Amino acid sequence: MPKVVDHDAYRLRILEEVTPLFLRFGFEGLTTRQLAKQLGISTGKLYHYFASKEVLFEAVCRYWMERDIGFVRTILEKLPGPAERIRCIPHLLQEHRSKFDSQNQLLLQFSQIQQQKGQNIRAFWEDLYGSWEQLTRDLLELRSDFAGQLMCQSIDAIFLQWMQGHPEVDMFEYFERMAHWLPIIDQGECSK
Repeated sequence: MPKVVDHDAYRLRILEEVTPLFLRFGFEGLTTRQLAKQLGISTGKLYHYFASKEVLFEAVCRYWMERDIGFVRTILEKLPGPAERIRCIPHLLQEHRSKFDSQNQLLLQFSQIQQQKGQNIRAFWEDLYGSWEQLTRDLLELRSDFAGQLMCQSIDAIFLQWMQGHPEVDMFEYFERMAHWLPIIDQGECSK
C-alpha cells in the first residue's frame, strides 16, 4: 500500500527544520545540497517542495512573518485600546530583540545577494511589509494609510539603529508620544 504523505504538513516541517539552519549559517552559507543533507532528505525531494533555495528562503520568511504576526496579535489584542497597544510595542521589541535582529540581518543579507544578482524582490518585500502594515492598522485602529506607514517605518527605524550599533534610543518615550500623536495624525489624514 502506498505511503500517504500530507504535503502541507511535510512542507511545514521543512520550514521549521530549515529555519535554525538559515539563522546559523546565513543564506549564502548553505547550498541546496547542504540543506537537503541537514534535513535528511534528497535534493530532489527538497526541489519537489521548493523550486530553489531562494524560494525556500522566501517561504521561511513568510513562515516567520505569519508566526510573528500571530504572536504580536495575541499579545496586543489583550490590551484595552490603541494607546495601550502602542505603549506595549517597545516592550515587545526589547523582549524579542535578539530574534528580530537575527531575522532582519538575514533578510538584509538575502536582499543584498538578490540585488547583486539583478533579481527584483520588490513583490517579496511588499508582501512582508503589507502584512505588517495591515496588522498595525487593525490593532491600532488606524484608518489612514499614512498613519499605518508611519508606525511601521518607526519600528523599522529602530531595527536599523540596532543593526548599525547606535546607542539605545529611548523607545519608551518615543512610543509614549506616538500613543498621543498617532490618533491625531490618523484623524487629520482621514479628514482630508
